Parts: sequence; C-alpha cells; structure tokens
Amino acid sequence: MLPQRLDPRPYFADLPDPRREARNKLHKLHDILMIVLCAVLSGVEDWVGMEAFAEEKEAWLRGFLDLPNGIPSHDTLSDVLGRIDPVAFRAAFTAWATAALPGLAGEQGCLDGKALRGSRDGANPAVHLVSAFAGRARWVLAQQAVAEKSNEITAIPDLLALLDLRGRWCRSTPWAARKPSPKRSWTRALTTS
Repeated sequence: MLPQRLDPRPYFADLPDPRREARNKLHKLHDILMIVLCAVLSGVEDWVGMEAFAEEKEAWLRGFLDLPNGIPSHDTLSDVLGRIDPVAFRAAFTAWATAALPGLAGEQGCLDGKALRGSRDGANPAVHLVSAFAGRARWVLAQQAVAEKSNEITAIPDLLALLDLRGRWCRSTPWAARKPSPKRSWTRALTTS
C-alpha cells in the first residue's frame, strides 16, 4: 500500500514553539516545519538547500502557508529545528505517519542501522541510528539512536516499542537475525508472531 496524501499540518499544530516571544520572531513555527518537511520529502539534505528549495517553490508554498515575512533563512530553519523538543516532534510525526499509512497489516517491514554521514566531529564518534522501514510504502516509520559505545542490537527493542507490529513481517540485516535468547526477547517475538 502506498501512503495516502494526508495533510500533515493538523498533526504538527500543537507542537510547542521553543522560541521566546520577541519582536524578531518573524516566521511562524508552522511555516518553518512545513518548509523543512516538504524539502526533506523532496530529497534536500542540508539547511542551505532547504532555503533554496523554499525560494524556488515560494509561489507553491504560499498556496498553503502564510509566510508573512517571506522565506526563512537557512540559519533560522536550523536554529528553530534544533530547539524543537524531539519527543514532541516524534509524537506528532508518528501520529501523522500512522494516519497516512493505515493499512500496513501484512506488509513487510525492514530494520537497518546506519551511521549518519558527516556526524562525526573531532573526538566525538559518528551518530548511529537504527531505522524501521515500510518496504512497499517506502517510508521510514521510526528511528532510534544507538547509545554511544554500544551496537545496533541494543537499540532494536526501543525502536520496536515505537511500532505496532501485530500481523507484520519484519526483516533485518544479518546482525539481528541471531538465535533468540532471553536477552533478546524481541527476536523471539518477531519469529513467533
């Protein structure tokens, strides 16, 4: 099943704005979120590219966004998104994705771990994420960061806790397909359901 074209705006409407009220608060949080979401869904991977995307698509964006002060700069996009509560954002995004993908029962899901390109900073190691991916829908359903000095297997239970996997197949890379053990009860749950 392919995703439905479901308007994400109502799902993000209650997301708390992390900025303080001030005269220089020129752009609505809602506008910033939708610009970033549209840019990312279009394959844009950096803040400068998101600003360029919004400037190029401004007429289209004005069809559903207010943009009272024009397009926010790449610095504004980065600063505001960097301050948003990740738990609240994940809850809003998950609610939207769940509503947009209502019929995934029986569909195959995939688990995969990746290191984020460009995330290593000097002595700080790269950020590693484990993702749950809906194969036919081509959507990442959830992601979980891997704890520092750990491996991807330890993040899988937390990732799976974010999903309702009843009636779904789940395929993973070979590292997760180990013999079930009491420490890895999620493996047994996936192989028996």
